[in-house]
Amino acid sequence: MKNNNMKSKKIGLAVVTYKDNFGSALQTFATQYKVSQLGYPVECVTTDGIQSEIDSKKKLYYLGRIFNKEEFAYLWSFVTSHFIRKKVKNAIYTSNMAIRHEQYTDFNNKFLKFSPRVDTIAELHNLASTYESIIVGSDQLWRPSNIAGEYFTLEFAPSTVKKIAYSTSFGVAKLHRSIQKHAIKFLKDFDWISVRENSGRTIVMDMIHRDIPVVCDPTMLLTVDEWNKYVPQKPIIDGDYIVCYIMGESCQQREFIKKLREITGYRVVGLLHGSNYNAGDDEWVDEAPYNVGPFDFINLIKYAKYVCTDSFHCSVFSILNNTPFFVFRRDSDNEETSANDRIYTLLSWSGLDNRLLFGTEDVKACIDLKIDYKNVNEKVTTRREESLEYLITALNSTK
Repeated sequence: MKNNNMKSKKIGLAVVTYKDNFGSALQTFATQYKVSQLGYPVECVTTDGIQSEIDSKKKLYYLGRIFNKEEFAYLWSFVTSHFIRKKVKNAIYTSNMAIRHEQYTDFNNKFLKFSPRVDTIAELHNLASTYESIIVGSDQLWRPSNIAGEYFTLEFAPSTVKKIAYSTSFGVAKLHRSIQKHAIKFLKDFDWISVRENSGRTIVMDMIHRDIPVVCDPTMLLTVDEWNKYVPQKPIIDGDYIVCYIMGESCQQREFIKKLREITGYRVVGLLHGSNYNAGDDEWVDEAPYNVGPFDFINLIKYAKYVCTDSFHCSVFSILNNTPFFVFRRDSDNEETSANDRIYTLLSWSGLDNRLLFGTEDVKACIDLKIDYKNVNEKVTTRREESLEYLITALNSTK
């Protein structure tokens, strides 16, 4: 579906490139890949020089919400994990984190194209004026704190530039009234909006009364064959194994995985210490590789006997590679900061609702739940085609 009419102006991507996160890296790559394939010059906007300014605005938001119990708990989990990481004096852990970071640095250097560095918002504004369009997405880029940060809202871009949201997520089911006025302001300035979750569609309808589509994540715009051009085709782990990629702290979910190992006899390969530091996980997984880059992550999922995760993108690549998987709820649905709807929406339209677990279920019964991947693949193909059509129409439209 290559666009032979190469545009003279570039497309800018407002995406996450500053975190060592499999999902962020792969969705950024997928967005760049697909936009480039459609015939547009494209680059990721570099935020290195302005990240501290963005973070300062986010901190002010959190200070204003410090007395909200759930918002504080959400922030505290990341703050404490950060300080725990700083305090860990284990030389092995420090070395492992350096190995992991090197994988992401290598990935970014090889596979992503970046804009020139900017050091002020004024310079960012000038850079934005060189783009025909700026695309923001996917990830949880419209979480309340990110709205306050005023970067992923594209408020820095001049009015002459087309603003496109592709599969962007609010990361919450509802926006607190303290951020709603700001949300209405920036959403009205977007020329095209699509979201990743059903709750996001409801938020936009409530805020600005626009009916918008729910599209697939950028990673699902690529077929398995397209991903296989980059993913190592030989298993990087020998033998039969279960992939464990859990970022929450639930003991019940970990006991489920241990029971699955006991019943199947498969080793557990743990991708540990993702968004949070969970020291206890080192003690029970059978193998914990750190020299795993984003494409290796897909390889591990592709050849696993089972995947156990609370990660959206780990679920996505399990589906794309037709790997049996179980996905756990990371948050309570009653929490204001719950991001569960991204999983609910994915499983709903793909017909895989029965893969969602609490961790207290009978493991043997769960093993007996088979996946009709022929039917799932048909649903994925349909959603991919619809979503790609939206992206093409948005990119080809006039301002």
